[in-house]
Amino acid sequence: MSEQVLQVFAKAPVAGFVKTRLIGDIGAQDACTLYLELLQQTLQLADKYEARTQLYCAPDEQHNFFQSCVQRYSLELCTQAGDDLGERMLNALEHGLKTHQKVVLIGSDCPVLTYSYLNEAFEALELADVVLGPAEDGGFVLIGCRVTHSNMFKGVCWGGSSVLERTMDALNEIGLKHQLLTTLWDVDRLEDLRRWQVMP
Repeated sequence: MSEQVLQVFAKAPVAGFVKTRLIGDIGAQDACTLYLELLQQTLQLADKYEARTQLYCAPDEQHNFFQSCVQRYSLELCTQAGDDLGERMLNALEHGLKTHQKVVLIGSDCPVLTYSYLNEAFEALELADVVLGPAEDGGFVLIGCRVTHSNMFKGVCWGGSSVLERTMDALNEIGLKHQLLTTLWDVDRLEDLRRWQVMP
């Protein structure tokens, strides 16, 4: 069993399907272009990281962009499976732990995610069962595990402002030791986009 695997969750870059909360402000096509830029930045980071990478695709692996990623990056394509985000993440994490001791899963829209942050996540799993990278909006930009449980996302209302809080409640209830990393932010709203645009 190898030590660690990095998983990236991504949606097919189709206008109207991605960054839906920004469509009202910038339009479906510009929202899609923005998403693709964020996704490529994330994949470039993952490609530099010293771990096996799995790109978990939604709704499936067939989109041309996903197929091109196999040629451009050192990664494996997988399909997200499950009825909601929690089920899809749990399935991916469990799959990763079948062949690796540690798994870290990230989204594709956090422009301030860094190599050192990924290092911190994997290192935290030396002692913790689960590591979480909090997001300013109440969710999380990263979750890592060396142990999973079928109820680790029980009671989480995805897309709300209490995702992180409810996840920690569930972890406490089932007795999984968890550690929090530094809080980051992702691009979901117009103010996030403007913040990213003025980054050095």
